[in-house]
Amino acid sequence: MQNIPIWGGGIEYKLYVLHDNITQDQQASLQKTIESFSNCSLEFINTKGLFSDIWESLTSKHHFSKEIFYKFIPSRFFPQYDKIIITDVDVVFLGDVSESFLDFDANTSSYLAGIKLNNPDQFYPLIGWKEGYKKFSKIEFEAIQNGIGAGYFIANLKAMRKNNIEQKFIDYATSNIHKLILPEQDVLNIICYPHIHTLSLKHMIANYTWKVCGEKWEKLSPCVYTQKQIDEARLQPIQIHYAGHKKPWFYTDEPKSDLWFFYLAQTPFLQEHLNRLPCTIIALHKKTLLLYRIKSYLQKNPLFLFQASFYLRFYKKIKQILRFNS
Repeated sequence: MQNIPIWGGGIEYKLYVLHDNITQDQQASLQKTIESFSNCSLEFINTKGLFSDIWESLTSKHHFSKEIFYKFIPSRFFPQYDKIIITDVDVVFLGDVSESFLDFDANTSSYLAGIKLNNPDQFYPLIGWKEGYKKFSKIEFEAIQNGIGAGYFIANLKAMRKNNIEQKFIDYATSNIHKLILPEQDVLNIICYPHIHTLSLKHMIANYTWKVCGEKWEKLSPCVYTQKQIDEARLQPIQIHYAGHKKPWFYTDEPKSDLWFFYLAQTPFLQEHLNRLPCTIIALHKKTLLLYRIKSYLQKNPLFLFQASFYLRFYKKIKQILRFNS
């Protein structure tokens, strides 16, 4: 997003969507969603399959798509700008982003400005899916811990061009694709750290925060952010990010799903979503069935019989069952 002053002291919001498969009909529907805003425009840029090769090599795809790698190349697609806001699409905006954007100085040495973890040590015990971070060096992991979330950030295109950061992103991702966990976020932080500026917490709030930290965030204590900043983020968030695989269009009982549906109802996409809903419900139910789970596990772990971790988990599960029945 690029901000340009217009008559009356207002701001023009120029929105860009990078893609390689959005149809003309879908683009037309998306254009309708901004018709009521006189100071907003929307442009689509076809990347023509860019990053398909890196995507195919990625082992930790999870709920991601190859479009996450577009965050590496804003300086290529937007040579006319010195800075730009980059955001994920699984979000709802509840406030204005312009203040922090205008305050960010592209003449600084910071490549990125974004939202950091409030308590990195608390978030990063290396267990579960985070065990993969044991593959990273101490310096790399420090950058990941103290970096920013990739769901919303300001990219300093001027500084990136000066130091060829785009190519460094691509080179690192290509060489380390086998170990990336949060793929583009890991790369952004490792390459840019410590030249990263901190934005206020309210600019990106994960919707599961209300589930993890309590309805009033009573489990979230000041650390990187002050209590005042935490309270402001809870009461007046600028962006709600539906992070993780439980998206509101699949899981209606997730925190803040009602907000997503409220804004969906104001777009041309409501009827299309309702038409797909029965198939969505059936598909989610199938995923709970034992046969589906076994098949899914075999597809992801074809060599599980040769993995010590499988036997360890199996042993722990048997112990739990025996303990329960004793």
